[in-house]
Amino acid sequence: MPTLQTFLVFALADLALKMTPGPDMTLTITRGMTQGFKTAWLSVLGNCSAGLIQIPIVVLGLAAVLKKSPLLFAGVKVLGAVYLIYLGVRALRRSRHASGLRTPSTQAIRPRDVFWQGFWTNLLNPKVLLFMIAFLPQFADPGRGSVTLQLLFLAVYSKSAGLVTGSFICYGASRIRLWFERNAWFAKVQEGVLGCVMIGIGVSIIGSRETASRLLAAIAGR
Repeated sequence: MPTLQTFLVFALADLALKMTPGPDMTLTITRGMTQGFKTAWLSVLGNCSAGLIQIPIVVLGLAAVLKKSPLLFAGVKVLGAVYLIYLGVRALRRSRHASGLRTPSTQAIRPRDVFWQGFWTNLLNPKVLLFMIAFLPQFADPGRGSVTLQLLFLAVYSKSAGLVTGSFICYGASRIRLWFERNAWFAKVQEGVLGCVMIGIGVSIIGSRETASRLLAAIAGR
């Protein structure tokens, strides 16, 4: 399992991501503002349920890569770190132009339709899978046991935490609608924090001795 320090860094980075505006968050806030907590929570439940499909795909795929080639897995980590830096830079650029959260009006639909809309919104967003593939390996250490179990633990935690944070967002959205509209600076802060976190993780991974030593060891073992 990951060390406590590694897990805490992962949890903070994961939280920063979840608190940044995106398709899932926009949908949740829209539901909360226009249809109340219960409807918005069903949307969040749909988002998180998509993990039942996403987690096996990501975890088993990454574990297979490691088993096939430690060098390839190290390469995935480096490429993932570069991708995180790219996301961080984009977030910082967005923070300069953010003008608040957009919450388009939503027509009332049946509860089960709300759930499935949330499910498909998350499942069919290719950025979710891409981010998981780039993000999770940064916190897995083959020296601390089964990488498959580590990835599974982190992925399940991330989806579970999404349900918790999503519930708070649902509640808050129904209470502070006008506050979001009047405080555009909040979106800027969100994007800025996310950008710094993603860049920090990516740079630390690329510049770490651990990454360099694993790459060298993998190359030497070929």
